[in-house]
Amino acid sequence: MTAYYIKTIALCGLLSLAACSKQAPAEEPEAATTETSNTASPFVVSFSEAQQKVGGIELGTIENKPLSARVTANGQLQLPPQNKASINPLMGGVVRSIPVKEGEYVQKGTVLATIQNPELIKLQEEYLTTRNQLRFAEQDYERQRTLSEEQVGSRKRFEQAESDVQVQRARLKALATHLSAMGISPKNVEAGQITSTMAITAPINGFVRVIDVNMGSYAQPGQQMFELVNNHHLHLELSVFERDFSKMKEGQKVLFTMPNVAGEPLEAEIFALGRAFEGDSRMVTVHAELENNKNANLLPGMYVNAQILAGKQELPALPEESVVRYKGKHYVFVKEGPTTFRMQEVETGIAENGFMEVKPLKEMPATAQVVTKGAYYVLAEKMKSEVAEE
Repeated sequence: MTAYYIKTIALCGLLSLAACSKQAPAEEPEAATTETSNTASPFVVSFSEAQQKVGGIELGTIENKPLSARVTANGQLQLPPQNKASINPLMGGVVRSIPVKEGEYVQKGTVLATIQNPELIKLQEEYLTTRNQLRFAEQDYERQRTLSEEQVGSRKRFEQAESDVQVQRARLKALATHLSAMGISPKNVEAGQITSTMAITAPINGFVRVIDVNMGSYAQPGQQMFELVNNHHLHLELSVFERDFSKMKEGQKVLFTMPNVAGEPLEAEIFALGRAFEGDSRMVTVHAELENNKNANLLPGMYVNAQILAGKQELPALPEESVVRYKGKHYVFVKEGPTTFRMQEVETGIAENGFMEVKPLKEMPATAQVVTKGAYYVLAEKMKSEVAEE
């Protein structure tokens, strides 16, 4: 009896379990419903409306502005030929004195050196001899003219006397010119002031750039002894590409800087245009005069980088403060949503009167809203977030 009941109870338990297994299965845990988030672009900046107010963010569009078209050119500072002088003696001689130093400013006519040559004495003697011969020839001419008028002397002798006078006068004039060119006064020679030295003088005002002789050396005719330069009319010689030459005109302004000299751009004005290409370079030389040149540090031969203002043009532009520099490139911030701004790379050009020419590298709608004020505030927030992520 007891075994029977035990089997009955066991059977009922198995049936009960089978019935339970046929019921609806238990509900599985509900799957997560979070949105799949895309990786944020490094060029998209999130900027809340509150931050926008604090940063004083203002928006605007790219608009055409009248800006001066600028042509880039390179060149050098140069002097016109009349502002440079190479001094050499007409007659050789031994250098006896050099009263000037390199870098010294001298006036025209200043004695730079004296040289000695005994041949100078012979030249002065020849001048005096010719002068006396002219006097004798003139006396003979007067005598022959009187005889010819009285029909006592021959016509031939009169003509010969006249010819002698002309020859001696021409010779005396040539010798006087020769002496004057060597710095010796013919009148002093006539007064008996004979010298064996001559002065080498400055033909222009300027600085002594080079001294190529020393005391006791022999200066050869045609050998350079000194070089003078006058920087007063220093000007630019710029090389302009053929494609830009048609934009050049006399009177245009030029802004230039020197690679190795710090400071604000200096100004010049075009005064002459070249009329031929420089060799095979397909470039033309443009000359520009410096304005208010009071900078003593400017020297001939210095290299310059220049921008030639070639007239007004309507160009797409934004306020200069709209453009930020980031990792060596230029960007503007374009508003994409209420709190998002995208960094858009641009090429920059002319900057003038607070505006800068901009050329987006990717096409932008004409109505795109660009941050015109507070761009660097937005950039600072972006850089803060970059630091935080690191």
